[in-house]
Amino acid sequence: MVVIDENSSSYDLLVWVLENLQDISDNNKLLIFAKQPQSVVTPISLSSSVAFAQLFYPFSPSAELIRLAQEKNMKIALGILKKAKKISGNHGIKTDTFTDVGDPNEPIHKIIQERKINLLVMSDQQTQSLKK
Repeated sequence: MVVIDENSSSYDLLVWVLENLQDISDNNKLLIFAKQPQSVVTPISLSSSVAFAQLFYPFSPSAELIRLAQEKNMKIALGILKKAKKISGNHGIKTDTFTDVGDPNEPIHKIIQERKINLLVMSDQQTQSLKK
């Protein structure tokens, strides 16, 4: 299972997995997960996020603004997964993709247990290193 986000290091990691792990075959599907951030509402007027929509207002945003941010986050996550699926397909690997909002620990643990995953690969955004 590979966890990715919008950073190029995630795609580099995916390509590394596809090129170096021999256990992926026609009988196995590679699982790819992209997390969506929870809608963030803070009383600050500037955002540090580049891709995912985060709401920063000096007042409480309306339900409509929150819904629009969630829709944008879903579209971005699905786009990330579509790109990852295409990269995997170019390497002849079938994939299952999934996404969830918020803390990724719970859905990742659930999938690991349900599908008996024995390897989780993710990049560290700060050091761009591999974690096993």
